[in-house]
Amino acid sequence: MNKITTFLDEYLEKSNRKGIGAVEANELLAKSGILKDNESRAGKPLRDLLRKGNLPHAFQMEGKGSSWIIPHSNNNKNRILNHLSVKRQTNDNVTNKTSKKTNEPISTSKLKIQLDQARNKYKPEKVKYLLIAEAPPDNLERFFYYENVSQHDYLFLGIAEALFPVLKNQFIDNGRKPETKEIILRKFQQEGFYLLDFSELPLSLLESDLKSQLPNLIERTKPVINDDTHIILIKANVYDSVFHSLNAKFKNVINQRIAFPGQGWQKEFQIKFKEALIVAGI
Repeated sequence: MNKITTFLDEYLEKSNRKGIGAVEANELLAKSGILKDNESRAGKPLRDLLRKGNLPHAFQMEGKGSSWIIPHSNNNKNRILNHLSVKRQTNDNVTNKTSKKTNEPISTSKLKIQLDQARNKYKPEKVKYLLIAEAPPDNLERFFYYENVSQHDYLFLGIAEALFPVLKNQFIDNGRKPETKEIILRKFQQEGFYLLDFSELPLSLLESDLKSQLPNLIERTKPVINDDTHIILIKANVYDSVFHSLNAKFKNVINQRIAFPGQGWQKEFQIKFKEALIVAGI
């Protein structure tokens, strides 16, 4: 446990954050070879340790049954104010080409609106290819549709590599400038691509398991697609949880189990995602 505590403390210090959710923390621990994650239930190994009280400085935001927050081991619950402080990113207009961020507690309903606004900015008039990923990241600064993401933009980079490799390389070479990501997102939109998440909220904010979000996903999918839309599922647990249900309700759900492009799975993602694109007629 000392190894886990030390690793997370150092991460929070380096990233200048007050706390981290269990799902994101387990992902980082798995990547470092400290605590293997559960592929079908992200964050479960760490949550099991938290429930046993192995990290006594961690707490649940709204009491038993709510999301876990792990602060620095030298901090306490009162210093976190028993709220998840979300770094809300909003983008200035095109003339400024910059982003500004503010820190403030935010309700889940406001958070959904904020994420939808960022997503809808790049929604095609006609969605030809609907990608369904797992959930917005616990660190919301890394949301797929935010232009100013300086690191850990795994899903965006993986998709950009498969669809627009030249632009993706330019994005990396010029230091991940927001205006370059905006160009790629606009091309993504123009080509008819759109991305939804299985869960509207980060996994650390869910009050039940991921599979409980399926009815909501179906309702959010209906107005987005038409009979010609191809649906591609990203991440193994997303495929396992929703493929049969979506395939029973919608046409053109591609039967391809695709790994998330992170934690060493980038090459596997490229192979499987490109195979799905071929099936979709690209």
